[in-house]
Amino acid sequence: MKAAILVPDVQTRAQLAALRSLGRAGYETHAVAAAPQAMGLRSRFARHTATHPCYGDAAFCDWLAAYAKANGIRMIVPSGGLLSAVRERFAEFSPLLPVSADPAIVYAGGDKIAAYDCWRAAGLLDHHPKTRVVRAGETPDLSGFPLPIYVKGGRGADGEVVGVGFHQCRSIDAAEEAIRRTLAAGYESVLVQGGVTGRQVGVSLLMGPEGALAGNVVVDCHAEPHSKGTMSLRRSEWHQDIYDDAVRRLSALGWIGCAMVEYRRDDDSGDFHVIEVNARFWQYLHLDLHAGVDFPRLAAEWFLEGRIPPPIRPRQGIVCRDTFPGEFAWLANTLRRPGSKAATLAAFTGRFIDPRIHADLNFPGDRALYFREFGRFAANELRALRRKII
Repeated sequence: MKAAILVPDVQTRAQLAALRSLGRAGYETHAVAAAPQAMGLRSRFARHTATHPCYGDAAFCDWLAAYAKANGIRMIVPSGGLLSAVRERFAEFSPLLPVSADPAIVYAGGDKIAAYDCWRAAGLLDHHPKTRVVRAGETPDLSGFPLPIYVKGGRGADGEVVGVGFHQCRSIDAAEEAIRRTLAAGYESVLVQGGVTGRQVGVSLLMGPEGALAGNVVVDCHAEPHSKGTMSLRRSEWHQDIYDDAVRRLSALGWIGCAMVEYRRDDDSGDFHVIEVNARFWQYLHLDLHAGVDFPRLAAEWFLEGRIPPPIRPRQGIVCRDTFPGEFAWLANTLRRPGSKAATLAAFTGRFIDPRIHADLNFPGDRALYFREFGRFAANELRALRRKII
């Protein structure tokens, strides 16, 4: 058995994919979550499982330190929630985290305003939406901003995210009100971005001090994402210009470890704009695994053994879907829009049964989890439907 690795937040698809990658590679995986019903706790790739205090509980860091010591943990797969929870004790856990040892770099990677300020200083505002940082006490001038306008909270004065701080605004008046409410909620600044059109694109990267060690490019198969903004159906499709731009941006941030840079790309012109950095594993990670870019395993080998991966050519045209709730949410949204309902249902059904299309949860060696989670999803939807009827 290889080294012991702790994978937190296994209730998410991203961390479940990391657990599966590391488990099938032979690592002694420890799947942990705050809730006992987290799907990853039932994965066949979880060698050990445990539940822990919530991240907001002062006892969490003590639990994590004791668990890591008792089980000989050599690496902790970082998630956004875990990094936030260990912020005050980052130096203690840093030797176990495959990220930079500099907390300023690590936490700037999850801060939209810090990233924007870094890119502006580095002259990387090409391929960037019209953007303005508004700080507490300032009166923003949003004239000329293309609609919709996105208002994104930065961080509070203590460095922590203080609540939900994302608003999509269809008018300047709505954006100004969203800025006021966000700042009043405790944010010391907000990022305001003008809307850009195009298909969603994600660039997945493993970065070392010497630059990019592995990468992949993923494109949304739907022209528009569903209401939650996720790529519920996506394929691997290489775009060198976007890949190069993502490498430049993460290099400017000094990022070490795995991250995903999100873009919107116009199909006709090829123009693209950066949206944000996700400085953690990303929701579509299962597609990267199917495309042959096994980021969690590569990160573990690099971090624990100092192994630099050989050049990897991702398999192109690999399609993977977030069946539920993602594709079901896309179906519901699409059926509300004008157009042929029969064609929409036929396309959805065809993808549902197409054996060439992978499903996130239906992973080789761990397929029972897919059917278990589908049963839970269906039961929840039926309960919600009954409540509406009653």
